[in-house]
Amino acid sequence: MRSYFVFFLSLFIALSANAQQVQLKGLFGDSAMLEIDGRQKILKAGQKSPEGVTLLEATTRYARISVSGREQKLTLDAPIATSFAKAAKAEVRLPADSRGHYLTNAWVNGLRVPMMVDTGATNIAINYPTARRLRLNLDNAEEVLVSTANGITSVYRVNLSSVTIGGIKVHNVDATVHADDFPQVVLLGNSFLSQVDMEQQGGVLVLRARH
Repeated sequence: MRSYFVFFLSLFIALSANAQQVQLKGLFGDSAMLEIDGRQKILKAGQKSPEGVTLLEATTRYARISVSGREQKLTLDAPIATSFAKAAKAEVRLPADSRGHYLTNAWVNGLRVPMMVDTGATNIAINYPTARRLRLNLDNAEEVLVSTANGITSVYRVNLSSVTIGGIKVHNVDATVHADDFPQVVLLGNSFLSQVDMEQQGGVLVLRARH
């Protein structure tokens, strides 16, 4: 009869350059010791590691795991090798225009909205004609005074249920609506940008989803 505790099993999930390293090190009833990218963790059935490896089931004979939606049953009979590539995060690349601005198209309320990246803007800034096109309800919106390039002006605070750029979707994004046609192009401010990772590569701004 096999021991209830089985240590140091040579069961590997093979790696490609961008794949995740997972090795089964031991079984403990309904738990398993996994080495994930060089770090050992003990997971109970149903638990998910911070690296995204879920232990679906563990017995004294095998462990069944899930990585990026793919399942693998690891038995004690022989080493098993398979490949689990890490799920790629959505990425958008924005080349700078002749003036050094980064322009993109976003989707708000099912409508396409041209936007310009503005890291100096606290929220997404929307002009009144665009707000009407998006059918934003300003009846109960809070009116506040803000300082803009055109001086002090009143704006309405609203919350956008989601803003999508390429494959990146961010929920509950704060925005301000101006009472006139300023700004001419909607400004993509930090209420969106703070929820993604940004990197400049030469004349290209790279936005990456965090989840």
